[in-house]
Amino acid sequence: MKVFIIHATAGAGHKKAAEALYNSFRKINPDKNQVQNIDALDYTNAFFKRAYPEVYIFLVSYVPWLWGIIFHLLNSSLLKPIINPIRSFFNSLQGAPLLNYVKEQQPDVIICEHFMSAQLMAALKTKGLIKAMVVCGVTDFGVHQFWVNKGIDFYLVASESTKEEIISMGVKADKIRVTGIPIEDKFSKITDRNQLFSKLGLKQNKFTVLVTSGGFGVGPIKKIVEHLDNMSRDLQIAVVCGKNADMYDYFKAAVFKKNVQANGFINNMDEFMECADLIISKSGGLTVSESLAKNLPMLIIKPIPGQETRNAEIIEKYNIGRRLFDVNKVAALVEEILADDHKILNQMKENAKKLARPNAAEEICQWTAKKFSENNLAEPLSS
Repeated sequence: MKVFIIHATAGAGHKKAAEALYNSFRKINPDKNQVQNIDALDYTNAFFKRAYPEVYIFLVSYVPWLWGIIFHLLNSSLLKPIINPIRSFFNSLQGAPLLNYVKEQQPDVIICEHFMSAQLMAALKTKGLIKAMVVCGVTDFGVHQFWVNKGIDFYLVASESTKEEIISMGVKADKIRVTGIPIEDKFSKITDRNQLFSKLGLKQNKFTVLVTSGGFGVGPIKKIVEHLDNMSRDLQIAVVCGKNADMYDYFKAAVFKKNVQANGFINNMDEFMECADLIISKSGGLTVSESLAKNLPMLIIKPIPGQETRNAEIIEKYNIGRRLFDVNKVAALVEEILADDHKILNQMKENAKKLARPNAAEEICQWTAKKFSENNLAEPLSS
């Protein structure tokens, strides 16, 4: 079974989901030629590859309201007949080398972890240019219409709420499987917390708040930490600055009343989440899924209009966290959650367990192998 996992590095989440799937599939089949993890942007020109993520990061960092308008306009069913042909033409133009490669290689299964690759592969399938089983893995708890394309055989989604939403967009229920969003298997492993506290420079038996803002380190992190540092409650703070070097330098040089551990871009987020009692973060699909796997309640920092807002709504719906609309009220919100001997916090942890899908990547691999075996791809799957 030749499997192509195709993502686009536009934000860290899509790439991380693809990598989690790739690693799981490689356990089944270690042959690199049979299992490939492909960044669709690697097959576009240099300008497009750089501009695609940078424009997005600029919009969500500096003019999130504008991104919100764009997101909702592109998600409008009224504009769909106009937008989709333009989008299809543009993607096909930029993705021509990728389309040619896939046609040449003829994989058996294609799993798309980004809506750009989903649209491109669905187009190949509807034209009869590939026979592969085309699977779309939605990497958020909400669904933008860009994820839904004729030619997709199956959709893998984060929750029952996600499934209901995608059904409302015209997709048949039997084409949708609730698997959760794939994350690295280390988030499902039980670790010795005592050893981790020492390793991470944190103190045991002290309430620990993890403050992060994604791989790019955007958001009002400085002000949040300042408010937490001024709380009368005894707590410690672990800050993850991502690739934001200026923010990291600030925290390393600053003097705080409490124990504040500053970190740059890290590869052991699972260890920090294991030690944390509460995370203050953006609500990207992967961050939410990782937090759920660790049963970690969330305070969500001003979610970006669009996909992050939908993720935040799901978290609030299931009472796993709260949205932090005003960073000046972070201390009050923390006190509210910790009131009554941590009653609210403990209930959030229990609710997180119910929604968590820590083994999503492994489940997707097993399901894919089973589905491929059942169909044997003797005949194309219905689209």
